[in-house]
This record gives sequence, C-alpha cells and structure tokens, in this order.
Amino acid sequence: MEALTLIEQTVIQYRHINQLSLEIEQAVQKNDLAALPALCARLNQAQTEVKPNDSDLLALLRVGTALGESAATKEWLRLMQCIHKRNQRLLPHINSIMAVQRNELHTLKKGNSMLQGYRPGSVQTGGRITSSG
Repeated sequence: MEALTLIEQTVIQYRHINQLSLEIEQAVQKNDLAALPALCARLNQAQTEVKPNDSDLLALLRVGTALGESAATKEWLRLMQCIHKRNQRLLPHINSIMAVQRNELHTLKKGNSMLQGYRPGSVQTGGRITSSG
C-alpha cells in the first residue's frame, strides 16, 4: 500500500478510535456502566483493525520517508496524543469504579459463604402412620 494512502486510512481509523474513546469518557462521567461493555468491545475491535497499519507506518517512519512531514502524519500523532490524554483522565475514574465493583463482589461472596454455613434445624415432617385397630 502506498505510504500516503496508508497514513490517510490510519487517520480515519484513529478518528473512529478517538470518537469511541470520547463516548467511553462520557459514559463513565454519566456513570452509565451498562453502556461500557459494548463501547469497549467496539474500541477493542477498532484497535485490532488499526494495529497492522501502525506497525507499517512506524517501519516507514524509521527508514526516514517524507511521510513524517505530511499533514496526515501530524493529525495521526495529534489523535494519538488526544486519546492518550483522555485515557490518563479516565484512569482514576475507572479504577474507582473497579474498586467499588470489587468490593460489591467481595460482599456478595462473603454473604454467599455465610448462607452456605447456615443450616436450619431439621423439622420432622411426615412419618409412618400406624393404626391399630
């Protein structure tokens, strides 16, 4: 693939990743935890799709192509920086959400363990009926 076409395609993919990252940030800020799994799955898919392009672009930049001075390359780098800064802002929020979820899970497991140890006294019901007659 031609270098300019590659960088342009990669910029389009990073715009999509940036948009997904923004949607994730908004969901975290609104505490919309139900939306996060689908958004994260879409983000993972987009990152998987762009990974080969990243490798190819880095290889081209290492050999010193004129690609490094293009407007598309500058936008690519700007998008990566924007995504990185957003991730840094989100990290404390996500860590606190995970801590709360971990605590709730621990509480549920502890309650379940306590219930497993609880055995009500056995009540004799039913039995043989004998009649003498």
